[in-house]
Amino acid sequence: MYDKLKGIVGESSILSEEQVVAYTFDGYVPKAVVLPTSVQEMQEVLQFAVTQGLSVMPAGAGTKLGIGNLPQKVDVVLATPRLNSVVEYEPADLTVTVEAGIRLRDLQTELAQHRQYLVLNPPYADRCTIGGIVATNASGSCRLRHGTARNQVLGLRVVRADGTVVKSGGKVVKNVAGYDLNKLYIGAFGTLGIITEITLKLSPIPVRQAILTADFQGVQDAADTGLDIVSSQTLPMFVNLFVNSDPTPAETEVPVDENKPMLVVGFGGDPETVAWQLTQCQGIMEQKGAIGVTIIEGESLQYLQEAVQEFSADKKNAERVVAKLNLKRTDLAEFAAQIVGANWTSDVQIMALLGSGVLYVTIPLAADTDYQSLANMLTQLRQTAMSKQGNLIIEVAPPELKRHIDVWGSAEGTLSLMKQIKAKFDPDGLLNPGRFVSSI
Repeated sequence: MYDKLKGIVGESSILSEEQVVAYTFDGYVPKAVVLPTSVQEMQEVLQFAVTQGLSVMPAGAGTKLGIGNLPQKVDVVLATPRLNSVVEYEPADLTVTVEAGIRLRDLQTELAQHRQYLVLNPPYADRCTIGGIVATNASGSCRLRHGTARNQVLGLRVVRADGTVVKSGGKVVKNVAGYDLNKLYIGAFGTLGIITEITLKLSPIPVRQAILTADFQGVQDAADTGLDIVSSQTLPMFVNLFVNSDPTPAETEVPVDENKPMLVVGFGGDPETVAWQLTQCQGIMEQKGAIGVTIIEGESLQYLQEAVQEFSADKKNAERVVAKLNLKRTDLAEFAAQIVGANWTSDVQIMALLGSGVLYVTIPLAADTDYQSLANMLTQLRQTAMSKQGNLIIEVAPPELKRHIDVWGSAEGTLSLMKQIKAKFDPDGLLNPGRFVSSI
């Protein structure tokens, strides 16, 4: 296998045993990690994998390889870091086309020269690639104002499992009629094809940005206040609730009590508008009994933005579980209180995106964690969420826990349709086998 892959991409495009560790996940070590330098090389690797019956794990920088169930087998990781160029950039049109392996950080640096940016702030900001963001539909807190990755993508170029290159969408908004195939690939975790090129919508960088923070006596008070802000005319960028967690920088003169829930509300726009937004939002907070309402700007603003963005990122130096619940906005406070009051292995931390109905919970793990008991508790929480028309996905977990629980939960009535789509796009089941919903 190695000799054939070397003949396709060259020895320098196959990682050494020491380098493969960056793409090792859940205790599985890939037989080979290949970094193609062209779409043609990617096609040939996939065609070779089909003939040999090798599984292929698509990857960017590897930040999200840990998401998903345990794989059936791990043969080849096909990574895109060397496909990292800006293909076409039209500042006047507020669009850009990039290769999938370009890092978000590098793209933002390029766009900033024209006072523009991509309004997505998913975790792993320094390392994650645009292809990985789109393949997993990672978005971040700014989804409240601008939507998820699905809302930012105009067009895609994808290599199917058999090496065929297909294109969907285009380079302008609403430029095509018929089936929106973009949406099918976005969030499919590379199970239907490997994204190689993406066309994105851009936005002007706000002239002024500021964040309001405030503590509250109870979770329900904080959540109700946040929902009032969401439904007000202030149009915040994000409204996040933190429980058992303090995201503010230590040097700020913010009166903080980690036992009290905290609201963090972000704004961005022209200076006059942001000034009005801050005044209105502060008024809502104070009317609702907020404690220590504080405006944060400058260097402290950047620190806080990063803390919010990286809340759910996998911390390599600490074993923990990160679960993501999708709920009705009015149910977030109830679930947050239920989680904090539950008998977990250790203190949990919560960040809720109040405007989007998303709740992240991080659970630190002890050396003697009973993974079966933890799986039972997560299953019970998932069942409660489902009874409220929500769901629970486990985004970060050690393999010991994955052996006791499906990280995605039940697909219920959609599983048959998903299997049919998978069979059409990847008939040999070579792309990410076993790792997606219901071990597809």
